Amino acid sequence: MSTHVRQRYIFKAVAAAVWVLLMPLTYAYSHTSIFIVAILIYLSPNMLPEMLLLIPSIRRTLEKPDFRPVKLIMWWSQPELYIGRGMHESAWSIYKYMMFWIVLLTSKLAFSYYVEIKPLMGPTKEIMSVPMPGYWLPEFFPHVKNNRGVVITLWSPVILVYFMDTQIWYAIVSTLVGGLYGAFRHIGEIQTLGMLRSRFQSLPGAFNACLIPNENTKEKGIKLAFSRKCHKIPNTNGKEAKQFSQMWNTIINSFREEDLISNRELELLLMPCWAYPDLDFIRWPIFLLASKIPIAVDIAKKRNGKHRELKNILAEDNCMSCAVRECYASIKKLLNTLVTGNSDLMLITTVFTIIDTHIEKDTLLTELNLSVLPDLHGHFVKLTEYLQNKDKDKIQIVNVLLKILEMVTKDILKEEVSR
Repeated sequence: MSTHVRQRYIFKAVAAAVWVLLMPLTYAYSHTSIFIVAILIYLSPNMLPEMLLLIPSIRRTLEKPDFRPVKLIMWWSQPELYIGRGMHESAWSIYKYMMFWIVLLTSKLAFSYYVEIKPLMGPTKEIMSVPMPGYWLPEFFPHVKNNRGVVITLWSPVILVYFMDTQIWYAIVSTLVGGLYGAFRHIGEIQTLGMLRSRFQSLPGAFNACLIPNENTKEKGIKLAFSRKCHKIPNTNGKEAKQFSQMWNTIINSFREEDLISNRELELLLMPCWAYPDLDFIRWPIFLLASKIPIAVDIAKKRNGKHRELKNILAEDNCMSCAVRECYASIKKLLNTLVTGNSDLMLITTVFTIIDTHIEKDTLLTELNLSVLPDLHGHFVKLTEYLQNKDKDKIQIVNVLLKILEMVTKDILKEEVSR
């Protein structure tokens, strides 16, 4: 125990002994006003910090300067704490907490008075006015002259309910306030995996709107508490998306460290942090993009030649659009990495140049034969399986690459590429 704390305890013990003698003397031998002044002086060291709690800004201001009277009062009320010093709830939070209890206690007292107490006041007066009969157990209660026992029996359940129903009112009011608060804050709206997939794209906007300070925000108080919305982030790979991905990956990694999820689930939930320079959209977690590529391949096969219809489908399903674009960029990078020959690299560059040109002109479905996309998709699945295998068979990898190039040049691009 430090010297300052020891001195504080000694002074408090001496002050308590002085007040034990002073209070009875001022009450017995002095005027009433002097006794009230003594009480105010006794309570002032503890009342001042409690009153300052209602205005945290004033308390923070008084804690910083070396004003001796204020430092003495603060030291007397509580020892100096450096952990969490200056960290207080905002005035708006304290006001909301006070209003919660004011509404709760007002409702409880009003209900108890009009429903429990007031209806019994008349019967109680009538019972007390009824004379006590002489034959009512005189051997046990010889000196009883009124019906106080009946009144006690009547009022005892009411008194018990009066003190016990506070927790019931607390449950009711907290449920109503929590429900309204959750409705305005959109808490608990995502309950299924399907809803999570559909609403996940609004999380980056909500993260940056609620957790990242914004100097341009002018909303304060009630308007700020009830006007926060989940803004959908635009399709950019900027600073906002990176901030959210770092936070999201930190949370998911902590789940894995606590053994709440498996390694497979970790891979599905993580947001890829590395990005291609050509991509102008956010790379979402794999669980959002799972099964999107086979569905897109099947749609492209069935709607061969209907470019506008396929484009509308991709525009409606942003996850499918991101999956297709990310898959295309990954295939481009993968083939450029695996193929080493100059002639083959030139062929791959030519193929992707032609495809990019058709994408820009919106003639991908009309000019190219996409009916073989399911077979091409199967070859790429085999290629990734061979690459993931620890004992890589280079011959099989080369054979799959040759089949892919042959299918692209002869079946999809037809006569546009000449080997």
